[in-house]
Amino acid sequence: MEKWVLKNKKADFRAIMEQHKVSEVVARLLVNRNQEDAEGIEAYLHPDLNYLHNPMNMKDMDKACSILMSKIKTNQKIRIVGDYDVDGIASTYVLYTALLNCGAKVDYEIPDRVKDGYGININIIEAAYLEGINTILTCDNGISATLQIRKAKELGMTVIITDHHDIPFVEENGQKEYLIPGADAVINPKQTDCNYPWKSLCGAAIAYKLVLVMYDKFNIDKRENEKLLEIVAIATVCDVMDLVDENRIIVKNGLGLLKKTKNLGLKALMELNNINLTKLSAYHLGFIIGPCLNAAGRLDTAKKGLRLLLSQTEEEATKL
Repeated sequence: MEKWVLKNKKADFRAIMEQHKVSEVVARLLVNRNQEDAEGIEAYLHPDLNYLHNPMNMKDMDKACSILMSKIKTNQKIRIVGDYDVDGIASTYVLYTALLNCGAKVDYEIPDRVKDGYGININIIEAAYLEGINTILTCDNGISATLQIRKAKELGMTVIITDHHDIPFVEENGQKEYLIPGADAVINPKQTDCNYPWKSLCGAAIAYKLVLVMYDKFNIDKRENEKLLEIVAIATVCDVMDLVDENRIIVKNGLGLLKKTKNLGLKALMELNNINLTKLSAYHLGFIIGPCLNAAGRLDTAKKGLRLLLSQTEEEATKL
C-alpha cells in the first residue's frame, strides 16, 4: 500500500496571500514549488514573455551575434548542423528561419541516426568545407565535439556552438577540468563562467535566445518571434524540461500561439491527428505532435520533419 507524504514547507503564507491576491491553497503550492520571492511568484502566476531573462547575459552571445552579422553582411555561406530528435529539428528550424529573415546565405544538415550517429562529425565538416561553407553553427549539439571542432578550425572554418547539454569534463584528484571545444563562440548556459540565471533550457530555447538578439540587431519585427516560440514550446515539452521559470513561460505562451498557428506543417499534422485546437495542451505536444516529428528521424530522415515545418503550401504539408 502506497503512503502519500505531503510537503509542509514553512513560509509566510499570509503575506503571500495578501501580496499576490491568492488563496492559502495556491500560496502553499507556490512555496512547495520553490516560488517564494515576489518576482518569481509573479512570473509563475502570470507567465508573461516580459519575464524571460535577458539573452545577452549568456556567455559569448554578443560574440556569436557579431560573427553572424559579419558573415551575413559579407555574404559568407553558413551551415546549421542540428540533431535528429524533436529538439534538434526545432532548433534547426528556429535558426534557419531566422537567419533567412536576416538575409543570410544559409542551409542546414541533420545527421542520420544510423549512418552518422549523434551530433556533428568529421564527415559533415569535410563535406561542408568541400562545398565552400565558411561557417558552421551547431544547435542541440556540439559541446562534446572537441575533435570535430578542431578539424573545422584546421580547415579555416568559423564555428559557433549553441547547445544545452552538460559540459564534458575530466576529473583528477577531485578537481574537475571542463572540456570546452575551441569554437569561435560557445553558447551554453551550463558553462561555469556563464552568468545566465536559468540553466535548464532545451536546445531550441537557446537557439531562440540567439535569434532574439539577432532580430533586435537587424530591426526585425518582434512579431516574427511568435512564429518561432510555438516551435520552441514543442521542443521544451518533448525534451522533458522542467516546466518552471522560463520553460513555463515558453510553453504557456507557445500553447496560445499554437492554437492559432499559421505554420502549414503544424496545421496539417494537428488536423490529421484530429487534435481539437481549443483543447490543445502540453499532452498533445509531448505525446502526439512530438512523437510524429521524432518518427521521421527514426524511420527515414529527420529532414522530413524539418521540411514539414518549412512547408510553403497546404498540399506539400499534407503530403509530408
